[in-house]
Amino acid sequence: MTVRRGEPWGSAAPLPHGAPVVSSNGELRTEVTAQRSGLRPPGPIGVTGGDLWRVVGAPGGGTQRLHSDRAHTAPIDLIEVTADGDCLWACVGVIARNSWWHGPVVALMSAELVGEWRVAPAAHPNDGRLHVLETGLGGPHLSLRERMLARGRLRSGSHLPHPSISMRRVADAEFRFERPMGLWLDGDKVGTCRHLSVALLPDGAEIVF
Repeated sequence: MTVRRGEPWGSAAPLPHGAPVVSSNGELRTEVTAQRSGLRPPGPIGVTGGDLWRVVGAPGGGTQRLHSDRAHTAPIDLIEVTADGDCLWACVGVIARNSWWHGPVVALMSAELVGEWRVAPAAHPNDGRLHVLETGLGGPHLSLRERMLARGRLRSGSHLPHPSISMRRVADAEFRFERPMGLWLDGDKVGTCRHLSVALLPDGAEIVF
């Protein structure tokens, strides 16, 4: 069940011995993809690095902590991504763009951080909603000056609210681009696409930190 305002998220529970441990966004996405595709059985995943680890406070102690009474286990939402017919998975966010400086930019986030950028300050990794931010897709668009200012404010999350950045919270979304757009999953570029469809899968995986 997704987290509710004012209620605790997850519970104190260690990582079972033999369960996978990941230390980056890419490793977590690989493990989640293997579980969702049936190549590996579903189960908790220990995290010692990456953006979700930072979101939960970047707790120290590494693998030793994960197997101790200090460990915490919690569900996370996943993003199912269909890009030009290919099915992919993301754990933090999906970004479609060709340039930060001109043209459309779309971000679909299930957590607030991608790298050093606090893209969606209000997002929680288990709130059951995609936080969608977009500019330049048939509506208001950021000017070059505004993009320079927004980029500088991404670290703190103070780029929002902005009249030229639309924001919404949805369960799914679909986009058709006039030309191929670069596609990033959890901060890693995975290719390009013209047709992008995303859907949130609540409680799609479980992490231990």
